[in-house]
Amino acid sequence: MNFEHMTLVAQKISFAFEDQYFDERKRNIFIALFNKYLLSVDTAGTMEPYDALVLLGRKDPSEFDLMVKEMKEKELISD
Repeated sequence: MNFEHMTLVAQKISFAFEDQYFDERKRNIFIALFNKYLLSVDTAGTMEPYDALVLLGRKDPSEFDLMVKEMKEKELISD
């Protein structure tokens, strides 16, 4: 995945998280996935989701792809 496409996907995930924040079930799934995948690049958990997503995509593209796949399977984001 090229950098430009990865940043668009990161933005899509970030917006989906904000849009679905008040759906407690979905919010909890997002948080669980963020904890699973983003803590490797944001150990303090203080970064904005978008920034942590981009950093993950740059440092470990395969993990980023796995996270995106899992989010699609859980219907948090679409293609």
